[in-house]
Amino acid sequence: MLMERTAVVVFALMMLLQNSLQDTEVSGNSLGHSAELKQLKDLVSDMEKDNKGLRREMESLTKENKAQAVALSAMKRELEQLKKASAAQASAVSAMKTDLLTLKTKSAGKVAFSAALGLPAGLRGPINAETTLVYKNVLTNIGNAYNPSTGIFTAPFRGVYYIRFTAGVYDNNKKNIGLNLYKNGQHLLHLGENSIDGIAKHVSSGVTLVLAAGDRVYTRLPANYVVWDDSLFRTSFSGFLLFLM
Repeated sequence: MLMERTAVVVFALMMLLQNSLQDTEVSGNSLGHSAELKQLKDLVSDMEKDNKGLRREMESLTKENKAQAVALSAMKRELEQLKKASAAQASAVSAMKTDLLTLKTKSAGKVAFSAALGLPAGLRGPINAETTLVYKNVLTNIGNAYNPSTGIFTAPFRGVYYIRFTAGVYDNNKKNIGLNLYKNGQHLLHLGENSIDGIAKHVSSGVTLVLAAGDRVYTRLPANYVVWDDSLFRTSFSGFLLFLM
């Protein structure tokens, strides 16, 4: 807009100069008109110089704007790269936290227990209803996952566990020996033998189970069955963690 206004002024002055020259020819080139013409020429020359200066300034501003646009584009690219790097770092930190938690869990994932019915010595049963056996004589309870008050083992971590149980009987000629293994109320295994001949008997079994954290495993004495125990771990319940999952 500034250059357009300047051009208009220059054009007007040129027209005025031309008119003045015509007037000068008509009036016989008087001295007064010569002075006016010189002033107009000087004014036009100054304005042309100003116009050239304005053009140079505009060209400089245009170059500066282009340079700023290039710099802004470069800053945007750097910002995108920083965002990507930040996201990658956040992902790496999250992975490190997960690995650390896994390591802590594995270092803490030591689970093993073994317990027996214990004293007083003698038969347990027969009872006319299936009954959960409570093994109060605890030999090992690493991780405190076995509860000697309830007879229930509760898995503290998801993993593969080995569970083993045994039973013995003496001085019995009326009832069979046997145990049932349960997981969360589900009957998994039955271990039993005819023992009504009065001969001492021992039975044992084991199983590998995939347990989730909170799963409960326990044994129950079947209705009208018997087992024997004393201080020698004849009827026992054991288990340990093989590995985490």
